[in-house]
Amino acid sequence: MNVTLPYGTETVSVNIPDKNFIGIMDPAFVPPVPDLRAAIETALDNPIGTTPLTATDLTGKTVSVIIDDGSRPTPISTILPILLPRIEAAGVRTEDIRIVAALGSHRYMTEDELRERVGDEIYKRYRVLNSEFRKPEGLVYVGDTPEGVKIMATKAVMETDVHIGVGCLVPHPVMGWGGGGKILYPGIAGEDTVAYFHLKASQFDENLFGKDTTPVRDMMETWVDSIGLDFIVNVILNTKMQIADVVAGHYVKAHREGVRRGKTIVGFRVTEKADIMIVSSHPADQDFWQSPKAFYAAEAAVKGERGNTMVMVSPNYEGIGPHEEYPECMGRDDGDTIVEACIRGENHGDPLAIAIGNSMSKLRRRRRLIVVGNGVTKEEMARCGCEHRTIDQLQQLVDDLIAENPDCRIGALSNGAETFLYE
Repeated sequence: MNVTLPYGTETVSVNIPDKNFIGIMDPAFVPPVPDLRAAIETALDNPIGTTPLTATDLTGKTVSVIIDDGSRPTPISTILPILLPRIEAAGVRTEDIRIVAALGSHRYMTEDELRERVGDEIYKRYRVLNSEFRKPEGLVYVGDTPEGVKIMATKAVMETDVHIGVGCLVPHPVMGWGGGGKILYPGIAGEDTVAYFHLKASQFDENLFGKDTTPVRDMMETWVDSIGLDFIVNVILNTKMQIADVVAGHYVKAHREGVRRGKTIVGFRVTEKADIMIVSSHPADQDFWQSPKAFYAAEAAVKGERGNTMVMVSPNYEGIGPHEEYPECMGRDDGDTIVEACIRGENHGDPLAIAIGNSMSKLRRRRRLIVVGNGVTKEEMARCGCEHRTIDQLQQLVDDLIAENPDCRIGALSNGAETFLYE
């Protein structure tokens, strides 16, 4: 069987003997909504768990529209021209609306990237800016975690009266699913606050990808509730990154309904588990900070709680990503001890690299991880505790794996960062 998988903007093919191949575990294609504008308008007119924006008096209020950044496939430039006029119709002046890209700990978006994200006309008319996560002058204190860690958030958002989040519902390795309150925390949080979320998540030695909710999401929603996220618009994309559904309203109630619908759109029921899963990181191809979401997605289709192999195909265009210490953190086995020390306030280096590295360390100790692609090197992957092959070595790798276990069963997954596999 010749299997073709996305490799960034290109594709790569590999031949797998029929006797070894389970199949492609991709969701059935769900067509996009027939009338995109009507679908967004219907969601805005019929919000879940709250009042429509057009029925709300926002006269004299200032508003932040918080959007996810370029690492997410949300069609922001399609949503904003429908959403913003409704905010203005509720009594808000154009100059009192700001659009903030929620970076979490991702790199700052360039001016050109922000313009492309929102569209030229909106970029000209509204103030569009990045969230802040490093500079103290761009952050404001909003409370403490139970362990006494200060929760810092982007000042440009917190100084406005109304917060509206726009994002995408996709499975997530920490929150279970993206969307909802995640646009605030960790979306617009300071670096230490973002790190705290991930430090707490890394203490769990289980795969949280695709869970309806997780301990970390429960914690996050408590904080969001105390600070305020007034309204969300979340889209669900099909396998071609087209809008298949839209939910709007209360940040918890609309989110949960969106997750329920999302499972029918991006979900695939696994009927036979594999010895080897080959998964593309598409569309999280930016770097090795983002692409391993594909490993988390694929693990649900791998036999047993430990052992067996996952092969991730990814271009990793920007290499390892923004955290230089990440490979060493992923490659060590004593991460829990360091994480506990970080939560106590001890300085052991980049806390985000420590947190994500610890989570990935647990994953690589559960499974044999092999990264295929030209964006990272064999040496970098060795520091992570992973094996590496270049993209032209994919076929030889699969042949070698079959030689190791001639009766192995192999599955494949095209959109690893966006697919929810379940039994």
